[in-house]
Amino acid sequence: MGYKIVKIEKPRVILTEWIPFGKNYMTEFIDRITLKEYQKKRIKYFTTSKNREVINKSIFETSEYQTTVNIIDFIPETSVKFTAEIRGEAKKDFFIYVDYLGRCIYSSEIFKAEEEENFISLDYLSFILPDSILTSSRIMSHLIAASQRYLLETLYGELKVYKHVTILTETKINITEESLPEINQVIGQVKNIINIDDSLIIFGDFGILISSPNPEKFERFICYYPFIRSITGVSRDLFYKLNSIASKLEIISRTLESGINLEKIGDIRGELSRIDRELSVIEIVCGYLKEIIELLDNNYPPNFGDFDLMLLEKVEAERKIKRLVYRIIEIENILESNEKLATSLTRLLTTISEDLERNIANQLAENTKYQVAIGEAMEILEIGIFGVYALEATHVLLITSGKEEILEHFKILGFPLNFWIMVSVIILGIYIGKVCIEYKKKKALKQ
Repeated sequence: MGYKIVKIEKPRVILTEWIPFGKNYMTEFIDRITLKEYQKKRIKYFTTSKNREVINKSIFETSEYQTTVNIIDFIPETSVKFTAEIRGEAKKDFFIYVDYLGRCIYSSEIFKAEEEENFISLDYLSFILPDSILTSSRIMSHLIAASQRYLLETLYGELKVYKHVTILTETKINITEESLPEINQVIGQVKNIINIDDSLIIFGDFGILISSPNPEKFERFICYYPFIRSITGVSRDLFYKLNSIASKLEIISRTLESGINLEKIGDIRGELSRIDRELSVIEIVCGYLKEIIELLDNNYPPNFGDFDLMLLEKVEAERKIKRLVYRIIEIENILESNEKLATSLTRLLTTISEDLERNIANQLAENTKYQVAIGEAMEILEIGIFGVYALEATHVLLITSGKEEILEHFKILGFPLNFWIMVSVIILGIYIGKVCIEYKKKKALKQ
């Protein structure tokens, strides 16, 4: 299973993510997990235990797991701290902190990984992390409001799996060619290493590994800096999403320029509808994100001690916040550009669709006129055929009766009588044919 060189004692894994919150959502979130309102409404995922020992706990189902939530503390409209004990195939314990800024922190101490206990190799830890990320996502997806879930699912799919990883350990770690691959497995490609007194901070693509005999002193830093990196990840996701939408709009524009038929119009209209929905979600999330970034920017430096401020200075936290401010401006510009292009393409598609429908309607009208003319000609032909049949029948009858020569001696207006008989029979045949065809048309129209 790869390397097993670096082993750390009882590592504490801290996952940080950002979810669009604000004070209204925070109030609803606290109501959900404290069961103030949801006890009355009897929401199916939430029940209370009658056991006095856990009377302040709420129990709910997350997928195949049963999760017991124990509220530690909460400030209305601001933040909540609680523990989540998950019982499924194995017991998992999480400490969770959520505030109105959208900062979600999940913390769990790892005591055992397969046959390893207390001292866990980073190799095994790399397999535990994805499971912890998915489990925390399932918990949060059941607790947040439906509208928040809709925003996240539109951006990330069913579960938001990206989280910033922080690993705390009291075990001393040495950076060597042999240990580096294992470290890369848990925090991503190592980008920076900082030595502070007797502590070591290793920064990777998606996480931080902190080795210190006193890891508690990094508490404020862990609450603050990984949150900035989480917001940076979300802003990057929005930027990539907007670029992807811009590419789709460009393809649609080229398709419309090259000419389309009615079948393609339906597909393109559906694609533009999905793009419009995604742009609306990005605009909402961008609004939340902008508010949080402006708050961080206006309140920098935070009210921390000298040690924490020194750490933030070393990792250039202020510069990263400034970059976030510029990134949000860039996202807003691209968002506006995409919205204008999407609106323009929708109008163009509507115009093309109306022109096509008009042309088709005109063509149908022409075809209808042509078909009516053919039908009328066919009716005249059929009526004439009735007259011809009547004439032939009368002629055969006169010949076979032997009366034709006698009738020729009787004349009216200079024409023999058999001529007038023929004319009368033709007129009668035409009349009968017309009556029959009209009856047939009426019957067909009724059906």
